[in-house]
Amino acid sequence: MNDFESTLRRTLEHAADQAPRLPGVLAGELEKGHQRRRNRSQALLAAAAVVVVAGGVVLGSRVGGDQGPSPAATPSSVPSVTVTGSGATPVPVILFKGAIEDVWPQAVYKMPAKDQDGRELRPILFIDDRTLLVRAWRSFDKTEVLYSYDLDLQKLRKIADVTTPKGTMQLAADFSVGDGQVAWWTMTKRAVHIWTAPLDGGEPRLAAEQKIENGAIPPVDGFDVANGNVVFSLPQGGVFSVPLTGGAVTPVPRGDGLHLLSWPWAGSPGATSHDKPPFTQLVNLETGQTSTAVVNPGEQLIACGVRTCIGGTKDEKTFTRLRDGSQQKEIPSGFQIPEPPSQSRFYIRNLFDDRPGLGLYDLNTGTVADLGIREEATRGEVPVPDRITGRLMSYKIKSGMYVIDLSKIP
Repeated sequence: MNDFESTLRRTLEHAADQAPRLPGVLAGELEKGHQRRRNRSQALLAAAAVVVVAGGVVLGSRVGGDQGPSPAATPSSVPSVTVTGSGATPVPVILFKGAIEDVWPQAVYKMPAKDQDGRELRPILFIDDRTLLVRAWRSFDKTEVLYSYDLDLQKLRKIADVTTPKGTMQLAADFSVGDGQVAWWTMTKRAVHIWTAPLDGGEPRLAAEQKIENGAIPPVDGFDVANGNVVFSLPQGGVFSVPLTGGAVTPVPRGDGLHLLSWPWAGSPGATSHDKPPFTQLVNLETGQTSTAVVNPGEQLIACGVRTCIGGTKDEKTFTRLRDGSQQKEIPSGFQIPEPPSQSRFYIRNLFDDRPGLGLYDLNTGTVADLGIREEATRGEVPVPDRITGRLMSYKIKSGMYVIDLSKIP
């Protein structure tokens, strides 16, 4: 470990040591049923990332939540805050504006927390602008049913029961939608099983089985739906596809040795890398376009997404910026997850000391909106953006189930 890595780790660990601790149940609840998130967290920790949330330590999730059209896309506007010196990073501001339903009412929805049979409901991602994919369970890590939920009509509709084959070691994970289908995978001792079902409703179909090496956990480190296919990558590297209707698993051109981030982007190292920050190198598997994240002298990247990266400097500051090194913004202390910001601008962070709980922070404006999460954080109720688009956040508190559409915040 070099001097910079030591400084970064020491600074972040010091911040964690100074914070009051949450009960141990928080870490357990966050990890339960989220094997991929645990492995991604370990990869980020390997890059010296330890971050404080709600008075405790919480680890990260998917590093691809800042999806955009391309690494060269036009960035969002820089916050209108004080800048010192030519080309200096904008100084972060924190402006508490109140409850999220008052600050950004157009982005906030409420929905039932349970279905008619008493199963817990949790939104997964947007199917379209007004419809959510929702999973239902009685045991947290075992999805039993998939629903769609119409935000306008406030109505659930059953899509499919979720199959759990005999001998399953990894329950249904990585639900993804596209081309009128929903796809997911399960794992038995020697194979990954890829399932699909029509969004209009119907029985699940076993689309393919992929043999796995040495019972790798997780056996899949990237999963998406695109162009009539399920596309996925393996921890040892390699991107593969199989038709949604079922068929043979075949390698994706240009995907040899790479890890899927979000179609069509794949890269290296993967999310479970212990040597380098994930996805500093990207390849567009459709066009062949490449992107290498810029690293300047005296700094270290922690993780990268499709558009942005997060890193730290020798003077113990954390920043986010575009992959090409432009539009750098300092991230104020107290943010939750050591990964690029969702939608290139949003983090979950601590509220101020006199307002315990969690808030949604907008890097572009410095605005913090209160999510209403208090003691719920000790039960693992910490919202994480959906792993595909980074658009959806959901969480349950005493007043109900909240759904936040980050794309609706101007």
